[in-house]
Amino acid sequence: MLANEYLIIIFVIFFLIGAISFLKPSKKMKALSDIRLLASKEGFKIGSTPQLRKKFKNWDARVAIYQIKNTSTYEDLHYLKRDGALELYSPMSLKYDKQFPVIQDKILSLPASILEIIFFKSNIAIVWDEMLGPEELLRMKTAILKICNK
Repeated sequence: MLANEYLIIIFVIFFLIGAISFLKPSKKMKALSDIRLLASKEGFKIGSTPQLRKKFKNWDARVAIYQIKNTSTYEDLHYLKRDGALELYSPMSLKYDKQFPVIQDKILSLPASILEIIFFKSNIAIVWDEMLGPEELLRMKTAILKICNK
């Protein structure tokens, strides 16, 4: 009878240790938390609505959608990455605009980590892989602000 009691106590202890270990965040979750905190401090809004997710062609569960205020004159522009470079997705009529080469040069100056970018009237939505780290986030913000301030 005494051995059975010890076995029960050992199983209870293992159960408690296992339950507590699930409460501790993993290294990946800590890194994501740090990146999202930095993004929030830098003015990004993280996440999206189902309607916004439908507009993106490169979105899946492994990447994130970040939004930042659009202070540029550009709106209703949608670029997505094809063959390693951002290409105009819509509106295609922009390709015939006299300003298209200027806009295209600005877009091509964005970091390669941006998988897709949409300029709306009030904000700019970006699809990127958060696991690239906080340095990449800051590089993206700097590049986007250069486009907005030109």
